[in-house]
Parts: sequence; structure tokens; C-alpha cells
Amino acid sequence: MAKKYTAEERCEALKLAGEIGAASAARRLGINVDTMYSWRTREKEQAAVLDAAIGGRSEADLVKENKELMEQLRQARQDVEILKEALGFFAKSRRP
Repeated sequence: MAKKYTAEERCEALKLAGEIGAASAARRLGINVDTMYSWRTREKEQAAVLDAAIGGRSEADLVKENKELMEQLRQARQDVEILKEALGFFAKSRRP
């Protein structure tokens, strides 16, 4: 049965792999070399996805965008509540 590693264990193993190489780190930690390489590949893929999503924007830009989106969401929820109330009002007025 394959050993399950925690996210913290993987992170520490990858940190060591960055310092001394994946194969050496795997040997030192008793981890299968293929496992170490797959973790490294997955980490690089995740970093690429994150970089693509961020698009070179600064943390301040992302915080500002997040605030704007949260405000838009708040406004949209408020609009939905108003429309629900209006729908209820008009549905009652149509009943004989």
C-alpha cells in the first residue's frame, strides 16, 4: 500500500529537492524518486496556472479587484432580493 504524505511533508520534500536535487532528496527522505518528480511537476503546473490567473498584477491590484468584485456581488444580491419582493407583490396582486 502506498504511503500517504501530508501537504506539509510534500512541501518540505520539495524544498529539500530544490536545494539538493530531486533524486538526492528522494533518497535521503526515503521517498520514491518518481513520486518526487511527480510532485515537482504538479507544483510547476500549479505555479503556471497561478501565474496565468494573476497575469502579472501586483497584490495591491488583486486586492482592489477583489474589493470591487465583492461590492458588485453585494449589489447583485441586493438586486435579487428587490426582484423577489417585487415578484411576490405582483403575484399577490394578480390573484382574484
